[in-house]
Amino acid sequence: EAEGYVAGPETSAMLGQEWYGGNLLNAVIGQDNNMVTPIQLTNYISTLVNGGTRYSTHLLKTVKSSDFSQVIYEYEPQVQDEINIAQENLEAVTEGMRELTTGDGSLASAFRNLPFEVGAKTGSAQVSSTSDSNAVFVCYAPYDDPEIAISLVVEHGGSGSVLASLAAEILAYYFTTPD
Repeated sequence: EAEGYVAGPETSAMLGQEWYGGNLLNAVIGQDNNMVTPIQLTNYISTLVNGGTRYSTHLLKTVKSSDFSQVIYEYEPQVQDEINIAQENLEAVTEGMRELTTGDGSLASAFRNLPFEVGAKTGSAQVSSTSDSNAVFVCYAPYDDPEIAISLVVEHGGSGSVLASLAAEILAYYFTTPD
């Protein structure tokens, strides 16, 4: 239930810091005073790969009877916002995410054995100058028809690339396990 925030003049003021024009360059690549939760990262990547429709975050999709014979409740998606993303920009970002996991991409070995392509992005969220960064990793699959988005965060885990194999295992399980 925690809320994150995005770097900007208001966030700097809230934190008792000065905002300078040069901070914008750090903010646009996810640095500076940004704080997001794993579920916000997942919602962000979902919004990106579905073309800009941001849905309400939810954790419960379906409730079934104890014998699985009836659906008692099914979540109905609720649109929160529409983000206008130029198609060429969206394609450039998602293609870059695909290239990371295929061919000569630095994460290709983790995703090589999956029968579908994956889009991914790694990150290292700096916490302080005296400790390892938090490892951050987001991905979605299948690349050409996204069905699932995942975000993984490990406190003081270093580089997000170390989480690629775990993400591949989650995807393999998700797509090979019966409903």
